Amino acid sequence: MGALWILGSCVAATGMSVGVKDLAGGLDTFQITFVRCAAGLILILPMVFVRRLREAKERGEEGPLPIVSPRWRLHLLRGVLAAIAINCGYYSLAHLPLATATVLFFTAPLFVTLLAPLLLGERVGWRRWAATAVGFAGTVIVLRPSAQGVDPLLLVPIVSSLVFAIALIVGKKLSATEAPSTMLLYTTLVVAVATLPPAVLVWTAPSFSDWIFLGILTLFATARTYCDIRGYGTGEASFVANFQYLRIVFVSAAAYFIFAEIPDSGAILGACVIGFSSLYIAQREARLKRVPSRPAGTVPD
Repeated sequence: MGALWILGSCVAATGMSVGVKDLAGGLDTFQITFVRCAAGLILILPMVFVRRLREAKERGEEGPLPIVSPRWRLHLLRGVLAAIAINCGYYSLAHLPLATATVLFFTAPLFVTLLAPLLLGERVGWRRWAATAVGFAGTVIVLRPSAQGVDPLLLVPIVSSLVFAIALIVGKKLSATEAPSTMLLYTTLVVAVATLPPAVLVWTAPSFSDWIFLGILTLFATARTYCDIRGYGTGEASFVANFQYLRIVFVSAAAYFIFAEIPDSGAILGACVIGFSSLYIAQREARLKRVPSRPAGTVPD
């Protein structure tokens, strides 16, 4: 079931990517991001309310649990980071081949491994460092540096992944005390507010068909988040993570049939290298968490 939920996430992410690419022909990505986040906030409010009622009932309290968090500063930071990551991500989807942008998005787990010792104090052994180095080698293959340097556009999804990785680490800190529903609500709210000013500056009146596609895009984006939550909640992370990489296959197929985009050899080879290294890291972390005889963070790897 966890694998099926992740497959649903891959399909939804593909629909979202195609929607962004199509809408970017007439609307600025700042505007697309704002509408998607504002509409997503409207969609998740009932879900969060019901979840909070359930959590309150489990604790024997009446009414929904309060949303206000004493750790609002970290929520604000996470929301701002998410806003930057989403804006960079949507810009990448609009201006790069979909397959190339999607492959570079998968560098986020590599950045998490790189930053975890600095920001979380986690110990990373030589095997995971080696896998991370291999993953970044795959990134270099996709970037294809030449005597003229690297195409600046290819750096945008890298920035998106780096900022998203920091947001994931902040989320890990928050998850120790905060309910997932609270984190989801704060993040969506902050992203919607943060993306409003740039959206106003570039606002163009959407056509009726644009509104339809924006609504579909929002549904896909929300479904992707929901499927991810259910997938990782239902199945073991090290198992279901294997299926995330089908997103590259789905996106590449959609890009070919809808936009006539053909992934180049560098993107394909880089995807394989990044995918294998990220999967090894996920499997290694899961294996270490299953070792009960040593305290967390002290297991040599």
